[in-house]
Amino acid sequence: MQRTAMTVIALLLATTATAAERQAKIEVSELFCPSCPYIAAKAVKSVESVEILKGDYDQAAQKAVFLVSYDDEVTSAEDIAEAPMEYGYPGRVLDPAPASGS
Repeated sequence: MQRTAMTVIALLLATTATAAERQAKIEVSELFCPSCPYIAAKAVKSVESVEILKGDYDQAAQKAVFLVSYDDEVTSAEDIAEAPMEYGYPGRVLDPAPASGS
């Protein structure tokens, strides 16, 4: 019984240790109209655990770059980049960052 309890505790600690908040830069392109950046941001934020920390919109290039944080146990940078495609905006990961605090 004691061995089982120790195994469960070890598994819980291992799971907690692997979960990490990460950051990534996501570029979304083909933002042709004034409302496009807002729609793209809404798509990015719709992914579970994602928060937009910073957003830069380049009207001339018709692109936005979002610095996001997310829980890597819940989603991935690639999933976040794919979210705007639901509205027709291609996204890509520019810079996946290491775990926060690493």
